[in-house]
Amino acid sequence: MRIALIIVLIAISAAYGGSTTLDQLRTEFANPGNDYRALPMEFDYAKPTEFADKLVEGGWGGAHFGYPHGGPGYLRDQDGWDQFKAAVKACRERGLNVWIYDEWGYPSGRAGGHVLEGHPEYEAQGLFYDSTDVPIKKAQAIEWRVPDGTPFYVALCDLDWNGRIVGQPVDITDNVKDGMLKVELQPGTWRLIAFVQKRLREGTHASIAFGPYINILDPDAVKSFIRNTHDAFYAHSGPDFGKTIKAIFNDEVSLMSGFLTDETQPHPAIAWYHGLPQIFQKRTGYDIRECLPALFNNVGDQTARKRCDWYSMISEQVAGSFFRQVREWCEAHKVASTGHLLWEESLIFHANFYGSVFPSLKDLDWPGIDVLGADYGHTSGSHVEGGPVTPKLIGSAAHIYDKKRTMSESFCFVTGKTPIEDLLAHVSWQSVLGINSFTTLSINDQYPAESFRLLNDYTGRLSFVLTQGRFAADVAVLYPIASVWADFKPTNRHVHHLDDNPRVRDVDDAWRAISSEVLACQRDFDYLDEDAVRRAKVSGGKLTIGRNSYSVLVLPHVTTLDYSTLKQIKQFVAAGGTVISYETLPYTRADAGPADEHRALVDDLWSGSDSGRGLQSAIPHRGGVIHTETMRSFREALRSSGTPDLVVTPSTPGSRGERHPELGSGSASTPARHAELDSASTPQVYYQHRVLPDGDIFFLVNNSTAPVTGDFAFRASGKAEIWNPLTGETSPADASKKNGTTTLHLTLPPRSGRFVVFAER
Repeated sequence: MRIALIIVLIAISAAYGGSTTLDQLRTEFANPGNDYRALPMEFDYAKPTEFADKLVEGGWGGAHFGYPHGGPGYLRDQDGWDQFKAAVKACRERGLNVWIYDEWGYPSGRAGGHVLEGHPEYEAQGLFYDSTDVPIKKAQAIEWRVPDGTPFYVALCDLDWNGRIVGQPVDITDNVKDGMLKVELQPGTWRLIAFVQKRLREGTHASIAFGPYINILDPDAVKSFIRNTHDAFYAHSGPDFGKTIKAIFNDEVSLMSGFLTDETQPHPAIAWYHGLPQIFQKRTGYDIRECLPALFNNVGDQTARKRCDWYSMISEQVAGSFFRQVREWCEAHKVASTGHLLWEESLIFHANFYGSVFPSLKDLDWPGIDVLGADYGHTSGSHVEGGPVTPKLIGSAAHIYDKKRTMSESFCFVTGKTPIEDLLAHVSWQSVLGINSFTTLSINDQYPAESFRLLNDYTGRLSFVLTQGRFAADVAVLYPIASVWADFKPTNRHVHHLDDNPRVRDVDDAWRAISSEVLACQRDFDYLDEDAVRRAKVSGGKLTIGRNSYSVLVLPHVTTLDYSTLKQIKQFVAAGGTVISYETLPYTRADAGPADEHRALVDDLWSGSDSGRGLQSAIPHRGGVIHTETMRSFREALRSSGTPDLVVTPSTPGSRGERHPELGSGSASTPARHAELDSASTPQVYYQHRVLPDGDIFFLVNNSTAPVTGDFAFRASGKAEIWNPLTGETSPADASKKNGTTTLHLTLPPRSGRFVVFAER
């Protein structure tokens, strides 16, 4: 009997993430351990004892640093290793943690330039694209100079009256001599296209950061980076790995195919690696040259499919070549791989730099973001402010890939003139959206020790609690990257020129607007990419992925889906799940197969939808498909679908709070067609719900500049308590209970967080 009970308890613990009990959490809440406190990024540790003592004085959990200097001696000079080891030793003696920063500068991957020494073939490569249209009335020979570089594919394309490529392009690469194409053309309207290979440097991140960058699509280049960097750190500090040294951090690894300078480049480019033709053939069953014209041209009804084939391959190659190799090395050496990607704020940036971010996030043990300033509700720095979508992406990846930790590199541009309260508010905002570990940049000498202790006590308490139990949300929002790929064409301008791809920009705008609106309706959510939807278990009206289940799936201006994803959605609806689509229907097929069967399935699924003119199909708990064409009808559909975990009813004038830019509908930066103000909108309260074996935890954050006072109705039972992460105090709360709902009358101070805890026993 005892053995059976132990087995049951182990199973329950595993289902809830191996959590501690609420009693243990309550005991340790006031003073969380160093594993949960922030770490400053600091390379000045020439006096290791003073360095470590200052960390202890500020209440930090440790420090985040790398080799102390760059230049030719980077990772090679013994005096640098002596300094590094002395700093690690000082941290070890004080029980502090160390994260290794894996590069001198950024993006990670160069090993201070050592990877490219003697290996120019490891530098980032691109296929640069150019084209010219040639109307011919009578047969003649023409000449055309192709872009500088090594011609990979030059082709002659027949155009129809609408400028669309028809038929199979004719490969005329062999006609190029010394950069000049000579070809005989017959009467007709022709397009000459050229893809030439050369290094990717000018106008890219490499040109504005620390120099020539490696090709992260090339596994051999990445192996060289690991040999130069990770192996060197292990050789000098191996016994501390997995003990004092807890993680290795990589910074802004990305493809160089998106331009980041304001100077218009001569030609757009796609990232390239010499192994791609074989990889593509194996994945898709056809030659990569058949795909390339579609990346910049309309080639008919196969355009979307070919673009999706390309970017899907790129996504997996980035993840497998770089992030997976690094993660596997870290796993073998008992440390976590962590870090953040580049410019997560826009789906268009994702297409440029990663294809899709989800495969790369999957291969980070602790996926992360960076936050450059402390403007509330913003991440800053990318020209396009993503608002809540940026931390939400990271939290979602952690949930669907079952990762306990996420991270943020925060406050790069912050100075001591910024009140410490603003930093606390920003930590609250990031934390409620899914971040639970912090490393800081640039603030390390900007505040007195007592301010840092306040910051680190607060950060530590949030991280400690928000890594326990199981995240709970019943809404999933599709990550609509195939809808971006289907209409995306690389530009020769800075990637922030989103209007270069207007149809893609519309998808991007709707995705961010819908994400903010779901949160404004006080329904927490996860992003799911199509792979997650397809591998989910469908049962009882829910999509279940690991320990997470969703009863509502939102499609935000989704134009394009795989047929297998569409079939899974049909199964989900048939099982009682709810699908809410916004603005468009996914008529474009992203994978191989007849378009008519795809269209027929879309028509079948949405045939009973009300198109936002009423909500007959939006019956709570019974599922169905609801199509909405306005933000107001979307809001009504969401509020009609399922039971929220939290409902806030304000009771004082002004307690609804302000509509903060980027937070909810009607924000200043929301495109006009999405900006419908709702006079009865709920207050700007975000929450995160975590379920433990013996209770529930809600983390509430008031995003407004005014207090929010009112009745907070939780879908939870048990004895209610308030835990204040600012002071570490816990106290019982008066509550009323009815039909499985517990209501508390609360006042949330502006831009601050509180835990409401329900103990079942």
